[in-house]
Amino acid sequence: MHIWALILVAIAAREIYLMVWLDRSARIRIKKKGWLVVEVRRRVTMEHVPQHVSDFPSPREERILVKKLLGMVLSHREVSVALPESACDHLEKITPQEFDGQFPNWLRLADA
Repeated sequence: MHIWALILVAIAAREIYLMVWLDRSARIRIKKKGWLVVEVRRRVTMEHVPQHVSDFPSPREERILVKKLLGMVLSHREVSVALPESACDHLEKITPQEFDGQFPNWLRLADA
């Protein structure tokens, strides 16, 4: 019986972690199919790259495909693209449409 308790605790801990992590992104697309929900989320940040690449963070947009069943995250898949250095001055004003073409079809605003 203890193994089931550990499994439930692990699932709950993963869900809490993913809720907090996904809360830092904005939902830009949602599709519902019964109990299954598929979301595309986005986050624009200054990301620290490995030191052998650069000592300075670079502007990036990250999009995340999230599949949920009954509100629980089943899976997530991320793609991050580099933004031009000029984006540093206005990160909070970058719209989802601005760099939409740099992402694969399954992460774009309009489902292709």
